[in-house]
Amino acid sequence: MITQPDLTEGFTVRLPGWRLHLSHMLRRKEREMGKVMDTATRGALAHLRRCFPERRMEPSGEVAKLRRSLTRAGLDPARTPPSCELLIARLLEAPELARGNLPWEFLCILTAKSLAPWSVLDRGELKPPLVFRAGERGERLTQPPDAELDCEGLPVLADRGGVVGSPWTLAVPGELEGCEEPVFVCYLPEDLFRRVDPKSHMGRAVWITWAYQFIQQRTRAFRPAPA
Repeated sequence: MITQPDLTEGFTVRLPGWRLHLSHMLRRKEREMGKVMDTATRGALAHLRRCFPERRMEPSGEVAKLRRSLTRAGLDPARTPPSCELLIARLLEAPELARGNLPWEFLCILTAKSLAPWSVLDRGELKPPLVFRAGERGERLTQPPDAELDCEGLPVLADRGGVVGSPWTLAVPGELEGCEEPVFVCYLPEDLFRRVDPKSHMGRAVWITWAYQFIQQRTRAFRPAPA
C-alpha cells in the first residue's frame, strides 16, 4: 500500500507556455525483465537510427521544432541544450549506454521514441508538493559529466527541499540503482505537447514491457491566476 503523499495533487506549473506530464510508477516483481527489455531497447535504438541515419541530430525535424519552441520561450538551446539532446547524442555514439538498471532503460526508451526531455526521479527521495518554476539565484544541478549547471532563470522542477530536476539535466544511471518507484516527468512547450503526446509513449512502453504499473498520472499546464 502506498502511504506517501499524493504527488499529483500538489503538482503545479508556474511558467507560462509549458505543460508537464508526470507518471508515478511501481516496478512489477513478478516478471523477468531481461529479454523483454532487450527487445524494447533494440526497438527504441532502431527507431533512433531511422530518425538520425547519419548519427547526427542536425537533420532531425523534431529536434529543430523543440529548439524553435524553446527559443520562442526566451531560452537558448545552444547554451543549455535539453536533456533529450544530451541523451540522444550518447546513444548515437555508444548504443550500449541504453542498458543499465530499469529506470535508466525506460528513460532511454522514452527519449528515443519521443525525442523529448524527460526526468526520472526516485519517489522515496521526493518531498512534495512539486512545482515547475524559474530557478532562483544559487540553485544548481549536477550535469554529467560532473559539471554543475546554474539554474537561475531556467525552468526547473522543485520540491520542498529544492531543485530536483529540469528539462536540461540528464539522470545519472548509478543514482537510479535500487529505485523501485520511479517518477517520470516529461517537459514540453505547450505548442509541442499534443504532437509529442508523452502519455501515449509511456503507456506503450509499459504495455510492451509490463515492467511497471501506474500509481498516478497527471498532466499539468500553466493556468493564470483568476483576476
